[in-house]
Amino acid sequence: MSTATLIKAPKAPVIHLLIAIALMWGSVVTAEWMKPRKYWADVVGEPHYETLVPTRFGEWERLPDAGGRVVSPAQEEYLLSLYSEIYAHSFVHKPTGRVLMLSIAYGRDQTNDSQIHTPDACYPSQGFRINKREQVDLQTAYGIIKSVRLTTSMGAQRTEPLTYFIRVGDEIARGSKERNIQRLAMALRGYRVDGTLFRVSEITRSELAFALQEKFINDLLSTLTATQRRSLIGDNRS
Repeated sequence: MSTATLIKAPKAPVIHLLIAIALMWGSVVTAEWMKPRKYWADVVGEPHYETLVPTRFGEWERLPDAGGRVVSPAQEEYLLSLYSEIYAHSFVHKPTGRVLMLSIAYGRDQTNDSQIHTPDACYPSQGFRINKREQVDLQTAYGIIKSVRLTTSMGAQRTEPLTYFIRVGDEIARGSKERNIQRLAMALRGYRVDGTLFRVSEITRSELAFALQEKFINDLLSTLTATQRRSLIGDNRS
């Protein structure tokens, strides 16, 4: 018997395993090679909402305190690890005396959807109950803003309706699927996408809460420059 006949060919399962390992390794290398190196924020400019949002506009005036936070110190520390800037201030509507709370969370690198901490997750984690969720298209002079309205409550004493929307790169994206599509689109252009979560809320039982929030959003947008608006709602409006 020759030496050649003593050498057995590898079994098929072993070959399949080696092929699978090679494909997996190739996928990892390809994914790393295709990962964008440039930041979209470096192209359009990184916003700074503390200076971008005026303290007075239209019928609104910012209160001196930084109210409006609904997170604990531990939760705030966690949010700061996700975002580059967190803006949180309260504004009084001078004709009515009603107070709205504005929160803007900005992340320079939002390449992962887990980096967006939406109110749908944030509020329940703080003991709130979401009683109603509705997707709405806010009509503005600058196009439609795809938004979400939540009616939340904590116990019998606090009812807090809120409106929020999320900018990913240059688009407003509602829902994880839309956000991931926009991330992919920006990645194909070679950019790591940035993102902004805009939330306005009020502690009230008024049925007109959402109407006032919509007015606040429109009034704010109308007082900003085109470049400043882009930092909130992107560039491509419907």
